[in-house]
Amino acid sequence: MSRRGRSSLREQRVFFVTTTVKDHRQLFDTTEKLIELRNVIYQVVRKHVAKLYGYVLMPNHVHLLVGVQGGGPELSDFMRDIKSLSWRKMFRNTPGIWAPRFDDVAIYTEEQFRVKLNYIHNNPVKAKLANLAENYSFSSSAAWLGTAPDDMVTTELEL
Repeated sequence: MSRRGRSSLREQRVFFVTTTVKDHRQLFDTTEKLIELRNVIYQVVRKHVAKLYGYVLMPNHVHLLVGVQGGGPELSDFMRDIKSLSWRKMFRNTPGIWAPRFDDVAIYTEEQFRVKLNYIHNNPVKAKLANLAENYSFSSSAAWLGTAPDDMVTTELEL
């Protein structure tokens, strides 16, 4: 996977990341698959000693707000681990489930962070998977509202 200039982002620590299932297939279409994907992400967060500020798991894509210690190069390793571990645990007999790259935006300000966090949390509402963001079980919305604590979600921003 090409790093597309991520090596120049060594000092940046917080990123908005989007990764998509290849051909936009709806592979994460059951509660069980979404739970397993969330578990994979949590495992990779622990492995990389990263900070997960926000997330939403959709049937064909994932959005993350993540803080990584090594900046852009570490982000590439982090995403590689999510993609490879989720494939090995869930779809070993299905080659190439993830699109080969991921998109990222470096977060520099609290305002930019809030815009991306709101976008993440409203994604299931926009897709008509929930009537309210906090009612969607596979996002960090309820953790940020304090209605469903999540030990893996960091709700205090460190830029």
